[in-house]
Amino acid sequence: MQVQRVANKITKSYLMDPYAMLMHYKRAFKLMKEMKHNSAKVLILGHKNQFGIDWKGRFEGMEFDTGTVDEKLISSAPKHYQMILCLDPVLYCRSLYRINLPVMMCATLREITEHPEILDVTDYLLPSPTRRHDAALRELVARSIDSGGSG
Repeated sequence: MQVQRVANKITKSYLMDPYAMLMHYKRAFKLMKEMKHNSAKVLILGHKNQFGIDWKGRFEGMEFDTGTVDEKLISSAPKHYQMILCLDPVLYCRSLYRINLPVMMCATLREITEHPEILDVTDYLLPSPTRRHDAALRELVARSIDSGGSG
């Protein structure tokens, strides 16, 4: 994955290769479509990087659980859930290491750059859009996957 840091005297921002971002979006939304088709139970951890996706509305056949989360619930997750969707990767990264479930992380480019251990834990990455065209790309991929296109 190519992430570049662009800095000037006032601000710094992070850029991700648009093709890499497209591939991550396609892969993640295809998994979510299959999970929806199989009526999967998904454990949602955190609420930081929701970035405008209506999880329960878009993936209506899935069962999302957002209850109180502790170490015991995470360690017993393979028994009760089919996937973990982590919206706060920095907070839950250590707890999710070597868990026997697919882990989808929603992370900003800053989090990925400053905490590279996130990539060791995640199986499916949903990069958080930083600009309008990133959000439009994400929405376009989600619609094409939902409509049955191969992407």
